[in-house]
Amino acid sequence: MKKSVFGFVLLAALGMANPLKAQQQGDMVITGSLGMGGNSTHYRTKVVEPGETRKSKEIVPGTFHFSIMPEFGYYVLDRLEVSLALGYDLERSDVVDQWQDKNCYDFTHLFTINPGISYHLPICEKFYYAPAFYLNIGFGSVNSQSAGRNGIEVAKEGFTAFGFGLSLLSFEIKPTEHFAISLSAGDFTYALVHAKDKEEVAGAEFSSHVTANNVDFGLNLGAKIGFKYYF
Repeated sequence: MKKSVFGFVLLAALGMANPLKAQQQGDMVITGSLGMGGNSTHYRTKVVEPGETRKSKEIVPGTFHFSIMPEFGYYVLDRLEVSLALGYDLERSDVVDQWQDKNCYDFTHLFTINPGISYHLPICEKFYYAPAFYLNIGFGSVNSQSAGRNGIEVAKEGFTAFGFGLSLLSFEIKPTEHFAISLSAGDFTYALVHAKDKEEVAGAEFSSHVTANNVDFGLNLGAKIGFKYYF
């Protein structure tokens, strides 16, 4: 731990001792995000009857999610960065059904393309205000499992997503020439999701289209910190 702290202090000291380049035309940067989480529920039961005691336990898997989004940025002008991020999200629901002790789930797969633009306005040495505008373009599917007569059946529903966001409270600290820390305290976002489904029941074909709109603005809600490497 002490070595890690010393190393960070040393890097910061080196940055203070040498003049740093600001974000200049031609600079490139890589960053990204990686996340994973899940839960489960443990059940324990005990039944006491005359002359007999029975115990049982069961572990029921809960939700699970995984996401990854690498991002590349390029400065087309001094302090003006354009970026492109490619993302994948997987989400598994709670148990929705069972077939012969096999759990059935809903799986959501989402692929996203996120172009963006940001401008770095210096506030003081090594500290920048970095508002950004970005687009979200996504497509994916929901695979719903259910117990059928002969096994687990899967119903697939596709969807598309479009949205945009404004990071108005976004900042960047650049202690060294190649390393930066980004801080964001809230975004204004708009999202449009369109899903379509088609199924056949008793010889009749049913189709449905669902469109959902969502507008959100959060201050200090979903605040995040990130790390960027310049080269």
